[in-house]
Amino acid sequence: MSVFTKLTNIDRRVFYWILFIALMVPFLSPIGFPITISPNTQDLYDGITGDEVEEGEVWIVKFGYGVSAWSECHPSTTACTKALFREGAKIIFMGIHYDVEMTWNKLLDTVSEDFAGKVYGEDYVFLGYITGGESACAQLASDIRSVYPTDHWGTPLDSIPMMDGVNSVHEIDGVLSSDTGDWGGHFMTQWQSAYGTKLAEIGIAMNASTDLPRWIAGNFFGVSVGSRGGAELEILVGELGEATTAMDSISVSHLLLVFAILLANIGVLYDKYAGGNN
Repeated sequence: MSVFTKLTNIDRRVFYWILFIALMVPFLSPIGFPITISPNTQDLYDGITGDEVEEGEVWIVKFGYGVSAWSECHPSTTACTKALFREGAKIIFMGIHYDVEMTWNKLLDTVSEDFAGKVYGEDYVFLGYITGGESACAQLASDIRSVYPTDHWGTPLDSIPMMDGVNSVHEIDGVLSSDTGDWGGHFMTQWQSAYGTKLAEIGIAMNASTDLPRWIAGNFFGVSVGSRGGAELEILVGELGEATTAMDSISVSHLLLVFAILLANIGVLYDKYAGGNN
């Protein structure tokens, strides 16, 4: 039996072990395979950096995803938080999932170096959980304190220096809505369309069919789509992270699969034409 014939008959369990070992590489150290930056991701990055953001602006970053969607949404949220902090923006964090504190704690870890140079209550604040859908989003626009009289830990907003004079949509310079659902649409209706607030979306890949048309229409100034969008933002920020690792692992698995298919076909062709039709 020729070596090619043996290769075409490798036990699938051996291939699974090879795949497992190959996938370990990007998780140990991101490779950073080349990725083309999508226009919608570039627009998002451009909208939160440079002349588009002035020092002292107040932005909302909303966690619209729970632990189950960390892989798709959190890398983009991490990159955008870094970008806003580095432009000198002040950030109000909030979330619509009951496990929002877990997401908040993860952000503290993934943006630890930037948080280290900031002061809670002066540069950022975590308001915590919000529920109520579009009606709550509308109420938030008219009176933040009617929805959040205190921050997540019970400190009255009036006692937080950063929130002095920040009462409604009129004192908010921009919103980044990260979503597995349609809170981005709520902000679009109640904030962007009604008041012209700058709005961008960080969504799971499945949401691209609704998010990208809104970007094309000008409702969102930028959109990040799934893990791919996160990897693109990591490149733009200049710090490779979890999304790059995810995209590298997908690339490695695809390359290995293509190699296996080529190898199997070479073996079949060898046996047919050079191996005497064995």
